[in-house]
Amino acid sequence: MIMKSTTLDIYVGILWCMLVGLWSSWLTNNLIRRWFIHYEPRPALIRLFTLATIYWFSVVTFVSYFGDDKPIWPWMAISALLAVAQIIQIIHFRFQGNYRVGSPKSSRGSLGGTGAGSDLDHWMVILRTVVVPGGIVSFITMMMLLYQNNARPSSAEALATAGAAAIASANAAKQVMGNAQLQILILIVTSWTPKAARKRQDGRETTLRLLPPPSAQFSYTYKFILGEAPTARVRDAMGSKLKAEQDKYGDLLFLPVSDTYEDLSHKVFKGLEWGNNFKFDFLCKTDDDIFVRWDTVAQELMDIGPTHYYWRGLAFWDMVPIHNPENKNSDSQYKLGVFPPYVAGSLYIFSRDVVTLLTYPGPRFFTKNEDQNIGIWLHPFNVKPIHDRRIQQWDVCENDMLAKHFSDDFVPAESMHSMYKNVVENRPLCQGFRQVYCTACYSCVGRVNHWRDWGVACDTLKGITSLSKNAPLYAGQYSVDIKDPMPAYSTKDEWILPGLLSDASSIYSDSDDWARLHWAIWTTDPTTTWQARHYQAIETVFVHNPDAILLILSNTLPADYFQDYTRQGYQIHILSFSKELLIKRKWFFSPNTEEWLKRWDEWSEGGEFFPVHLADYLRLVALYKYGGLYMDMDALWVRAPGDGVTEFIGADLSDNDNDRSWTLDETNTYLANGVMRFQRGRSMFRHIAEGYFTVTNYDPKCFNCGGPKAFTTYVKTHRSTLENNGLRILPRQALYPFNWKEVESALKSSKDAEEQLQKIEERGIGLHLYGKVTSRKAIEEGSVVAAALKIWSLDIFTTSHNNVAAGFTSTSLPILQGPTTLYYHVLPPTSSGPSTIKGTVIEKAPGAFQGVDAIFVRGVHRPAPNASPKLQTTKKASIEITVREGSVAMDALGAGNRKVELDLGESVTMAQLNQALSRLRYIPPPSAWTGADQVTIDVIFGDMQHELVIPVVRKVRTPQHLSNKA
Repeated sequence: MIMKSTTLDIYVGILWCMLVGLWSSWLTNNLIRRWFIHYEPRPALIRLFTLATIYWFSVVTFVSYFGDDKPIWPWMAISALLAVAQIIQIIHFRFQGNYRVGSPKSSRGSLGGTGAGSDLDHWMVILRTVVVPGGIVSFITMMMLLYQNNARPSSAEALATAGAAAIASANAAKQVMGNAQLQILILIVTSWTPKAARKRQDGRETTLRLLPPPSAQFSYTYKFILGEAPTARVRDAMGSKLKAEQDKYGDLLFLPVSDTYEDLSHKVFKGLEWGNNFKFDFLCKTDDDIFVRWDTVAQELMDIGPTHYYWRGLAFWDMVPIHNPENKNSDSQYKLGVFPPYVAGSLYIFSRDVVTLLTYPGPRFFTKNEDQNIGIWLHPFNVKPIHDRRIQQWDVCENDMLAKHFSDDFVPAESMHSMYKNVVENRPLCQGFRQVYCTACYSCVGRVNHWRDWGVACDTLKGITSLSKNAPLYAGQYSVDIKDPMPAYSTKDEWILPGLLSDASSIYSDSDDWARLHWAIWTTDPTTTWQARHYQAIETVFVHNPDAILLILSNTLPADYFQDYTRQGYQIHILSFSKELLIKRKWFFSPNTEEWLKRWDEWSEGGEFFPVHLADYLRLVALYKYGGLYMDMDALWVRAPGDGVTEFIGADLSDNDNDRSWTLDETNTYLANGVMRFQRGRSMFRHIAEGYFTVTNYDPKCFNCGGPKAFTTYVKTHRSTLENNGLRILPRQALYPFNWKEVESALKSSKDAEEQLQKIEERGIGLHLYGKVTSRKAIEEGSVVAAALKIWSLDIFTTSHNNVAAGFTSTSLPILQGPTTLYYHVLPPTSSGPSTIKGTVIEKAPGAFQGVDAIFVRGVHRPAPNASPKLQTTKKASIEITVREGSVAMDALGAGNRKVELDLGESVTMAQLNQALSRLRYIPPPSAWTGADQVTIDVIFGDMQHELVIPVVRKVRTPQHLSNKA
């Protein structure tokens, strides 16, 4: 604690000043005698003038360094220097004969002047001239300061001279508190300054008047906390005024502690220690420049009632200490990397037992900032703060706030009286107040800044959290949850799609067929934005996965838009949505995301990116509630994912160095949410939505904050745990072989387009077209994309009435398509382990008729003009397969047969036929295989009869799991 100047301090300072005068006169006298004996008058006078200059310079230097408020220290320091100088001159000059002139006897013209006597003589001189005077003054100083310390006022005595107020006794305080059902003690930190006096008066006339009147249900008492006067000057100037203020209001509490800002933690602790003597249910601590809605606080505390381990305020987690000395909140004493959780000092509320914990007798560590100190003290007791964003420590304003800071930094300054008038006249709290700046954990729409610019995030439950890389000390103590419990499918649920999808689940969500669900989103006008490539993207889905169930969330597509596909047996469903439907169906994660949905119109009007953000949100909630695969409508499939189990998301590389702060690694890898597959209930989706799609966190001006950036940031934090629990991050070439800058080349004619496509199919399963870049670019004949669409099209959209009218003139009839050669891939002979390659999500299983080897029927007869759109087109269908040496299986695990005859029935759709063909798998002979074989497939589908003769060739290839570690 800093030593404070009192009247007694001044007297002690005068005593040391007199000692300085005594020693300086002796030293000067002795030096003058020597100089005038050994030097001419002129050099002697110069030396005397120099000595005087040194004296005055020393006095000015030490007094300036210690300050005029510390009257003892400068004179003690000068006395110490003079004592050393006096001892040196006695030993060096007097006893080495430097003052003797012509006679062995020395004059005694000065005090202490002796001849060059024995050792006993010179030590006696030092004792008489240095030790005795210094010892006497030191003894007097010790006695006077001990007296001052013992006379220091206690909590029951007056704390200031000139009649400053006294602390109320414990009995008096208990009488004030009363015996109501709920009792609140309010401590308001203030100071000795005239400005603080004005703030106290403003508080009495405004915010404190909002407290409910005492009753049998509620009572309160409040005290303004002051320490000792920081200086004698302040005490003399303000002491009488504070006495008059105390006589008038009786609400000042003087504590035996420093009143400086540096000692604020000590001051608050003494206030809590004082309050711990009394009976109450809650203690509220605030500052004199905070307007508190005491009416709301009192009502909420009455609703809660007496409770235990209650600590509420604006919560901070994982905050890094400030070490910049220019910042008034800098703290050099705290040495750990982050602070434990704490709440802002503007207003916090404790239950009675928490105050007892804080004031338990014993040693404690003090930091400069009292709010962080509270967090340090409560951390060993595992008491965690309850976050309340309505409490703010910055000069901002929101209509639902509980505590608003009135800063002196803005001109003109705003008035508590104006806010009080708003409250009593039932006007919005912030009417007439500045609302230019963003409030922490509130929406920043229309504000000039954003709290994310401070390097923090806002968690709905925890509060403000640091995004610093040095901050995860305490965050790491909380394990990430993987899956949330989800409601089971029930026939009592309200159907969205009868027999398939309800408000709560789907018939596939909790089954082994969950991956059949495919989700897509379309929110623009199809008459101007839907193109042939979008039909073709859908057809690539059904070529590779004919039993997929495609659910398109759209508020623009008509219900019968894909009737040409549903007529062929393909399952495409359009789920119309709106704000009201999403809320009715409970397509939200929590009340916070529900509130975000309810403000749909505000977001739509306020930002150009809202359609993108809405699409990001819809894919989150769809996969969370139902599970399945999400795909952008500009994603082409070159092969089906190799299994129906793996949960995955694709990765891409950013070329923007500014993204390195949030991307996964040094290669600037990020997670793209354009294609991903997950089972329902993944907690990751809830956390991502809660982190962005809330009124508090939403930023309508940030393009990708709810998409790739949100996914990447979350996964980066919990990557190890997520990957150990089923998450697979696919390498870039699996889904995004061309990035957004390269993708235009995939639309342009190329001599080696088919070779490029072959490599894409070998390494991955998809090709993303980045619609924002390529939607207005033509797909040139001979390009990679054109080659893909030529291979993997069903030719359904070209034969529909709508598309023929639109200019698509192809009238292809059904044909059977398949590979010209099937390559059966095996490992090199030198490889350890099995000689065959095991199929994975991106590794094609050997012998499977997938990707470029897919076998399917494409092209349809144009339906009759009067055909019902609801009736499916069915025909008689059969499959006959013959293998020369090996065998063929009809599913992934089934045994093979050299000849298979399969009669599918009289009423078979195109989708059902292609589903049967997609399951074919070639199996080589068990031994003595020459590496060559032949498969003959004969398919009958109505009037169509087509035969494929496919040579089989063994091919050695390094598998993806060996050649690509990503």
